[in-house]
Amino acid sequence: MSSDDPAPMRPTGPAGKIGPAESTGPTGADAPAPLTLGGLFRAVIGLGEAGAITDAMRRRGLLVISGGALAMVAAASVWWQSRESTSPPTPPRSHVVFADIEGWYRETPHEVALRTPFDLTLDALPEALPMDIGPWLGEDRPPDPAVDEWFRDPELSIERTYRRQDGEIVWLSAFGSRGIKSYHLFEHTPDTCYPLGGWNIEHFEPRAFDLDGSASRLTTNYGEAVTDEGQRLVFLYLYLWRDPSRDPKAGVLSLRLASPVRESVDVTRAALAEDFLTRLFPSTHAWSRF
Repeated sequence: MSSDDPAPMRPTGPAGKIGPAESTGPTGADAPAPLTLGGLFRAVIGLGEAGAITDAMRRRGLLVISGGALAMVAAASVWWQSRESTSPPTPPRSHVVFADIEGWYRETPHEVALRTPFDLTLDALPEALPMDIGPWLGEDRPPDPAVDEWFRDPELSIERTYRRQDGEIVWLSAFGSRGIKSYHLFEHTPDTCYPLGGWNIEHFEPRAFDLDGSASRLTTNYGEAVTDEGQRLVFLYLYLWRDPSRDPKAGVLSLRLASPVRESVDVTRAALAEDFLTRLFPSTHAWSRF
């Protein structure tokens, strides 16, 4: 980690509140240290393991055909094929992923097919995600031991800090798993865990962002948080699948982006969503499940 990294944040009491950070970046502005699962969950280590997740898992219904009516069979076939619709054509030098804001493999009206210049599948990452994305220069952060504990040793773990020349910072975290282990990715999310580490959620909602050259918009989980010391943060997260079937065997990627506020929430949100996010996902595809 470079010498201008913010100093690690340390819990400062029984409530696990986070103390002020050292200066960060070439501008010397005060900012909190990169968020880690260890810092966020340390306050609740003593609460025990999470409960069984099978009750939260989505269960697919079986299509029962009775009576032998050919019209019913044909209608059921058309419905299933439309639901498990194939991926849209991929333009040259780009990849398609399917994004949504709900965990547990639930589908929402915010689901969208995204074009990305990067191969964001579990098999291709982390190598397929470059360290330099446009004006953003990245570097790996030290692995957070809490990731393995709380996500049950995920198949993929990326923890990076990206910096722009003007001093704006993006903390990128991406975790991926397949099969039953993938459900642990939905148990711990920023909006539920940040308060346990001293971040008070001031605002949280699904928010749609414009993408360059797209009529459709990308909706993410978006939030703003502040510590008792006045440090502010904007964050967003979403889930990515490689195809619309969302087969747990193929896995899911939980992508989380956060930025410490330097000048104002508006300026930091613009850097995060209008610059960094749109470089990951320049446009959407004309596609709908229903």
